[in-house]
Amino acid sequence: MRDLFIIIRKELTELLRDKKTIINSIVLPTLLIPILMFGGIKVSQMIQESNQQKKVKLGLVNAPQDFVKLVANDTLNKVTMYDGTEDFKALINDGSIQSALVFPEDWQQKMDSLDVAEVLVHRNGTKDNVNGRVSKLMEVYNTQLKEERISKLQIPVEKMTPMIQTYKEAGEQKELIGKRVGGFIPYIFILTMWGGCLLAAIDLVTGEKERKTIETTLSLPVSKFSVLMGKAVVASLLGFIPALLNLTGLIIGLNFIDDIPDTFKVALTEMLNPQSIIMILLLLIPFSLFLAGLIISLVAGASTFKEAQSKASPIIILIIIPLVMALMPGIEFTWATVFIPVLNIGLGVKEIMAGTINIGMYAAMLLSLVTFAVAAIYFSYKKFSDESAILS
Repeated sequence: MRDLFIIIRKELTELLRDKKTIINSIVLPTLLIPILMFGGIKVSQMIQESNQQKKVKLGLVNAPQDFVKLVANDTLNKVTMYDGTEDFKALINDGSIQSALVFPEDWQQKMDSLDVAEVLVHRNGTKDNVNGRVSKLMEVYNTQLKEERISKLQIPVEKMTPMIQTYKEAGEQKELIGKRVGGFIPYIFILTMWGGCLLAAIDLVTGEKERKTIETTLSLPVSKFSVLMGKAVVASLLGFIPALLNLTGLIIGLNFIDDIPDTFKVALTEMLNPQSIIMILLLLIPFSLFLAGLIISLVAGASTFKEAQSKASPIIILIIIPLVMALMPGIEFTWATVFIPVLNIGLGVKEIMAGTINIGMYAAMLLSLVTFAVAAIYFSYKKFSDESAILS
């Protein structure tokens, strides 16, 4: 055990001498989430305000006067009247207009006879802001016409509402937000851990080869397993600490960023209680060791930093795919998914934050992660014991 601590101290000292390691492993992870939260909120507000101030260029054909008046009430609407023979697709594509509303020629006759009239809307489905504003305009006009018909038919308004739906939520606000937001948190944690473990593991193995110091390390009066374990622990620390700082940054962001909705802030603060944080960190500890062992086993035979990166980097695909699956609706935390690495963390963290985690399944997931970590360390040791590969 003493030999292991000596190796850990040696490797940590070498890594932390590099300012880039300190910045990448400590400074950036702490600031990442607050910057993303603050920047995301501000950018979203700026885009929303900008969209609301943009003029909407509308083309109208056979439009009734009351509708024209309704459109003119919004000074941001720029209206062009057409006779209906124009190529509206071409006009929308070249930017002359952004949407065109074609009313039937017998509009007024249909309104007088209380018939249904069809309005043809030409639009570009990718322009969400324009389409949303046009749809809202049409809803307002449709409501206005309904009220006129109800008044004309002398029917009480309440008679036209046969049913009112009232929802009573059985789940707590914490559970709703936890299920929807919880999947994004492990996404950030795990990608941060991957980056930290990758750089540290490559530097500790392949970097020592390039610096010609690996022979000196192996000549120390300690077992190869202690050397390997020391490097794996240090690499896992360089992955785990950024994830821990990510979590710290999230808590700081919730407390100091004012633009987060109060309901959302209260629910997230309640979700990130000490018990939830401890349960999440307990999952990340064996997972960081798993990543470190896996990467070391992949880069043990590499002779250059570039070669090591090319061997280890493709594994990121096997991490991203389960994380994306964890965000997809319909994929739940069950006994069928509890033993699948990465996916189980993504789904498990959602359950932890929602407060609905099954302790038995949590224990099984934690045990499976420990098993995968042990297996990764074993395979990395087999690779590390091959002197022809490690000294190449």
